[in-house]
Amino acid sequence: MSLIESYEQQYSTVTADITHTISKVSTTNGAEKQNNVKQADKLFEEANELLEQMELEVKEQGPKERQKYNTRVKSFKIELTKLQTDLKRAKLGIDANRDELLGDDTHESEDQRARLLDNTETLERTSRRLDHGYRIAIETEQMGSAIMEDLHHQRQTIQRSRGRLQEMDTALGKSSRVLSGMMQRIIQNRVMLLGVGLLVLISIIVSIYFMVR
Repeated sequence: MSLIESYEQQYSTVTADITHTISKVSTTNGAEKQNNVKQADKLFEEANELLEQMELEVKEQGPKERQKYNTRVKSFKIELTKLQTDLKRAKLGIDANRDELLGDDTHESEDQRARLLDNTETLERTSRRLDHGYRIAIETEQMGSAIMEDLHHQRQTIQRSRGRLQEMDTALGKSSRVLSGMMQRIIQNRVMLLGVGLLVLISIIVSIYFMVR
């Protein structure tokens, strides 16, 4: 079985599930109906993805096979469009069999209801986009606040580090002055010791001179 044929089988299964789900939309109300509508929307997304995969595979086929599969894909798209129309009718609670019996008398009312449904769906999508944008704005604001708080903490840390460096610099300055004073005293003491030693040496030499004389 080729990959395209595999996609076709999957597409047939999905469209069968869509038809079954649409029938449930027509016969349910309230939350159950909304759940069936959501399920149908997911199935339509899956069907569209399969069609896209088919189109990509068709491009890889030879001219003869490409023409054959292009025709199939087009028929699948027409079928999917009809199913989407059936879903809209099911949302509105329109019975297809009853509509066929009544003929054109119900078309104007149906069109009005369809337009109303389209407008409602458009408003819902717009509302979802606004909610999404609002959530993004809130998340961005929270992220900005977190960044500002982090920067504030970093600034405080830098300031504390700078204060410690200044304290260390002051302490090093004091230590340097103390060491300088100690070195000066050591030098002075050595000079004094050297002077005393010289005086003693001179005294000894003088004494020896007078004794010998």
